[in-house]
Amino acid sequence: MEPTIIDGSYSCVLIERWSHRLFGLEKDDDHAPEEKEEQCTTAGVNSDYSWFALIHGIWEQHFASGLQHGDVIILHHPSKEATICKRIIGMPGDTIVRTDLVDEESSHRVVPPGHLWIEGDNTNNSLDSRSYGTVPASLVIGKVVCRLWPLRDYISLGMDANGMEHWKRVSARIGRGDRPVPVTGSQTDICHGSYVLMNDKASNKR
Repeated sequence: MEPTIIDGSYSCVLIERWSHRLFGLEKDDDHAPEEKEEQCTTAGVNSDYSWFALIHGIWEQHFASGLQHGDVIILHHPSKEATICKRIIGMPGDTIVRTDLVDEESSHRVVPPGHLWIEGDNTNNSLDSRSYGTVPASLVIGKVVCRLWPLRDYISLGMDANGMEHWKRVSARIGRGDRPVPVTGSQTDICHGSYVLMNDKASNKR
C-alpha cells in the first residue's frame, strides 16, 4: 500500500468497524459518464488543512456512508489466515478493465453482487484481486481512518542525478479517493492498476 501506508516494521493504523455494517455497499456517483481510466494522484498532503475539512471528511467517510470506491479497508485474506490492507476499486455491478492483460476478452471482469474488487496502491508489487479475483464484502473488517505508526511524515523519493536524496510529505489521514502514483527512485512510474468501465446505465444516472 505504499506510499499511502509507509512500509516499515510494526506499521499500525486506526480503523473503524461499524459504518460498513450500518450502511453496507454504497455506489458513489463520482465517476464520469464515459470510460474512467484509473486516476492516480501524486502522494502528498491534502491542500486543505482546515480542521473543519478534516472533521467533515472523516464524518462523511466513516460515520455517514458505507463502503464506496476509493475506501482503504482492512479485510480477511480470501484464501489464507491473514489480514490485508487494500483499496476498493470496483463495487458490485462494475465492469473492471485490467491493464495488465493484453487479451480484451479476459481483461474485462464484472464484479458480482456482494463482492468487491480490491487492489493495492503499489500496483507494481501487490497481490490483490488481480491474483485471487473478487472478494466477498463479508470479509471486510473495517475502513482505515489514519496511520498511527510509524510516526514519519516523509517518504524518500530516492536520489536524483546529483546524488541528493529527495523527500515528500505524506498525510497520516487516509481518506477515500484515487490511489497515488507509484514512485520508483526519483521518477514517477505509471499506474498499472485496473479501472472501472462505465456502462450506459451509469451514464443515464447523471
